[in-house]
Amino acid sequence: MMWKHSSKMFMENNELRLDALGNQAVLTPWRSKRPKDFATQRPTKTTLPSKCFFCPGNEHMTPPEIDRITRNGNWAVRCFPNKFPAFAKNFPKAYGRHEVIVELPDHYKTLSEVSLAGFGDYLEMVRRRVQDAYKDKRIKYVQVFKNEGHEAGASLEHSHTQLVAMPQVPFMVQKLAERAQKGFLKNVLRSEKKRTFYENSGFAAFCPYASRFHLESWIMAKGKARHFGELDSSQMHSLAEALKTTLSRMDLLLNFAPYNIVFYISPPKSKIPICIQILPRLAKWAGFEFGTGIIMNSMMPEVAAKALSARKY
Repeated sequence: MMWKHSSKMFMENNELRLDALGNQAVLTPWRSKRPKDFATQRPTKTTLPSKCFFCPGNEHMTPPEIDRITRNGNWAVRCFPNKFPAFAKNFPKAYGRHEVIVELPDHYKTLSEVSLAGFGDYLEMVRRRVQDAYKDKRIKYVQVFKNEGHEAGASLEHSHTQLVAMPQVPFMVQKLAERAQKGFLKNVLRSEKKRTFYENSGFAAFCPYASRFHLESWIMAKGKARHFGELDSSQMHSLAEALKTTLSRMDLLLNFAPYNIVFYISPPKSKIPICIQILPRLAKWAGFEFGTGIIMNSMMPEVAAKALSARKY
């Protein structure tokens, strides 16, 4: 009886998949749950706004401000150097910069709860800081990322994004650029059509073929744009819509689970299309993942895309 039960479980076969960026995942659907079964309890913020480094009125608690975007006379987004940088101009062996972008003034909200106009401000600040970093000829790559929640690596509760500019192109990004050069990324959106859960005139959001995370989502440009500086106001609006829609649906489905956002921004002279990855942190990686680089994921991306298509905000 036990063997018959196990045979039934394995009727839906596992798959080892490789995506266009070179990521590998083994999909294990027989172990899967419904998407809503991964929902977490929304974290409660314990730091008071009066004690928060990033809240309005506490600007003196951060390093001197580099840039800001204002609305109605108050800052909507602000940027300053990271107090504990990984890269800095005075580090001879780790030259670069490390900045913090505070996405919104409200301590108790997160990025998905920002208005569409607020998303536009946020992305405009990202664009400004990336363009400014590349003015330094010693900078070869700029990485923008967001850690949301303690399990995703956030050390402070107030919603924020980080930018790291470094003097070399990381090996993983070099591989990505090589794959783009060979045409591996040319037909990504076409191959991901059945896993696409949102698209507009400029961008499409989909769950990738070899998803490593439950409800992993990518947003990619439908045109040839590789740099934020190449996007006109209409394209920036389309990108803001795509990112807000994806984050809002995910947060409603998972009740504000922790996640990472990774911006892949093409280095100068490379041809990597604009790609933003949203990576929910619902499972822990263990020995197999660290030993092989292949990730076990119990949620098929086709199931994830269907859930995100159905979820409206």
